[in-house]
Amino acid sequence: MTGKSRMIEASGRKETIESVSLGGLETTVGFLLRLAQVAVFKDLLAALKPFDLRVTDLSVLLVIEATPGLQQRAIGEVLRIQRPNLVTIIDQLEARGLVRRGPVQGDRRAYALSLTKEGEALLQEAKIAHAQHDRKVLDALGDVDKAQMLAALERIAAL
Repeated sequence: MTGKSRMIEASGRKETIESVSLGGLETTVGFLLRLAQVAVFKDLLAALKPFDLRVTDLSVLLVIEATPGLQQRAIGEVLRIQRPNLVTIIDQLEARGLVRRGPVQGDRRAYALSLTKEGEALLQEAKIAHAQHDRKVLDALGDVDKAQMLAALERIAAL
């Protein structure tokens, strides 16, 4: 901890965060992954703030850029975003003029997604901030091999 100790209330008495036992959680992969995820997302949210993007917005824009014409359903599946949430995300990105919905041949109910010129321009700037964030995360890993780390995380994500 830096600076002042944070205080919490426990059974009517005040304790410093440092004096609270985690009861073994600090030795579990899941708990440490969660703490790491919170730290990584906090930093990424700060990096994306100048672009008024959330992490899910960036993810959706990156997938659309990589696969123009992709249907919403496929984006939801690959990013594991539930359909109602994805519809809201796409609606917001479309309202900002970053994404356009187009027709899908043979399926009048589906939409093919693509980036607008504005979306492409904003994404290029956001990708620079994302790369700087990614470098910070990699620096925090120290000597850990990135490829091995990603492979391990992919195995965990497949559970």
